[in-house]
Amino acid sequence: MSNTFGQFLLNEAIPTPYRPDGTYTKKKLQASMIRLAKADPEKFSTVITEVKRLGDEFATMEGVSVGLDDIAPLYKRRNAITLPALKRIRQAKSREARQDIIRETQDKLLNYAMTHPGTMGDMVRAGSRGAPLQLMRAVGAPAAASDEKDELQPWLTVHSYSEGLRPSEWWATNREARMAAVKTNIEVTEPGDLSKILVNNTSHQVITEADCNTKNGLSLATDDPDLLDRFLARTAGTQRAETLVTPGVVRELKKKKIRTVIARSPMTCESGVGICQKCMGLNSTGAMNKIGDNVGIRASQSLGEPLTQLALDAKHGVRLSGGDRAHLAGLTGFRAILESPASFKNKAILAPENGNITSVIAAPQGGHFVTMGETKQHIAQGLKPLVKAGDKVHAGDVLSEGVPRPDEVVKHKGLGAGRDYVVDKLSGIYKDNGINVDRRHFEVLAKSTLNYLTIEDIDDEDSANHGLVRGDVIDYNRFRNVISNSVDELPLKQAEGRHLGEGVLHHLAGTQLTAPMVKELQRAGIRRVKVTMKAPVVSPVMAPATRNPLLNPDWMVRLGHRYLKQSILEGAQKGQTSDLHSTHPVPGIIFSSEFGEGSAGRY
Repeated sequence: MSNTFGQFLLNEAIPTPYRPDGTYTKKKLQASMIRLAKADPEKFSTVITEVKRLGDEFATMEGVSVGLDDIAPLYKRRNAITLPALKRIRQAKSREARQDIIRETQDKLLNYAMTHPGTMGDMVRAGSRGAPLQLMRAVGAPAAASDEKDELQPWLTVHSYSEGLRPSEWWATNREARMAAVKTNIEVTEPGDLSKILVNNTSHQVITEADCNTKNGLSLATDDPDLLDRFLARTAGTQRAETLVTPGVVRELKKKKIRTVIARSPMTCESGVGICQKCMGLNSTGAMNKIGDNVGIRASQSLGEPLTQLALDAKHGVRLSGGDRAHLAGLTGFRAILESPASFKNKAILAPENGNITSVIAAPQGGHFVTMGETKQHIAQGLKPLVKAGDKVHAGDVLSEGVPRPDEVVKHKGLGAGRDYVVDKLSGIYKDNGINVDRRHFEVLAKSTLNYLTIEDIDDEDSANHGLVRGDVIDYNRFRNVISNSVDELPLKQAEGRHLGEGVLHHLAGTQLTAPMVKELQRAGIRRVKVTMKAPVVSPVMAPATRNPLLNPDWMVRLGHRYLKQSILEGAQKGQTSDLHSTHPVPGIIFSSEFGEGSAGRY
């Protein structure tokens, strides 16, 4: 395989095991340097200095020139995409059909733009400057534009910015441009507020012990980069449980054709308080987190810093307009996942219970009605049903296109499924904006924001033994302790319909085992599970991130958030107490108490 002169120079500076495969890109180079920094910090300092020197030298001596050829559309190829689309647009009978054609055309133009020759194309493909969507609009065509309600307009723009838009095209795209400018001025104030909210939700997540000894974790693919620096929860091939996952371990797993493993995660840690070292894995420097490290605040800072970029992306137009209806983007999407607002854009309809779909019919006002028994739900116009009459579904199954609202996922599927969903959606929003954040930071956030249950019913014995009554809101660890003495192990197939006695994968204790869950666990190689023989009836709670810290029973902890008068009055009314040496820093700060005196040397 031949190399360019630039590749040759970088290969001279970078040790062989850390050279990316194929062409160098910003993402590949960053990943290889992170691996080197973790494996050999001393060598890294030498290598990264040389790489920087090469970059500085070529930026000074050579530079990059952009000429007219770099922004000239390849008209024949571009028109082969846009002209047939225009013809189909004219023949379309509905707004929804036109929007579907525009989305399809936008995807094709994006693929075309990524093959455009020249310096601009090289920079975008390498990840050094610019975004694919910006390149597409310059050398292809914008194709799509949203209106002030962020809805895709049914007009196809077929000329590029480099050749100039027609008056009608300018008029259509100007609505999006004006709204982007307004959003930028408004939304740049949000990242700071959101960062504070994140810290208030996670600041009690401290490393409290070496190992919680759990055998549970998350199922991750062996080719998933987020698997690195974790510990295996279960043996996989020749790799025993508790093995640290390194690139070498991944290569061995792939040799054995092992596609997925179960790895430790802060989201499934079973420490009584905080998170253990093994479940958190290595930090960004390749070392173990120390007992007393506040990984919650670290996670919030890592997630909070890119929020400004998410806000500014609206101005610079670096996301697809219209896009996938099951897709959330930018700061608005981030907030929607954490807040679950009532006006949830493109909300998917979920099955309210187990049963069969009775009917799916067109609604007079647009969209469709889906009926299950006595329950009729409306699918909004523009979203298509994913089921038909006679289909068997389970509570929480998605019945239509769109984005499931997180609190509804939690209601039907449980806290564990809700955590997994939140992590998946939030990490997707960051990746769509080219922001690479360690997935464990999202897992710490999900563990913090989805951690409470309401007691709906409890027998007299458990009520007396644990000091609980109906209506109490308790954290997950306390609930797990309540059911810990009435657990039995069963074969997986016999456990369907029972409630888990301990966590399995992302599913938490107390979750009812459904048929889809049984299949999921079977695919992960799990054959036996522990189920509870007696447990209080509980319902999971997902409060908005702005109010979730108020569920904490420690009244001083709540004073570190907001609604201070409410917290003080409630604390006095209920006779609540505060632990000055808990994992949360606020009580110690308020009371001017010393740090470092708590159990296991916290802080």
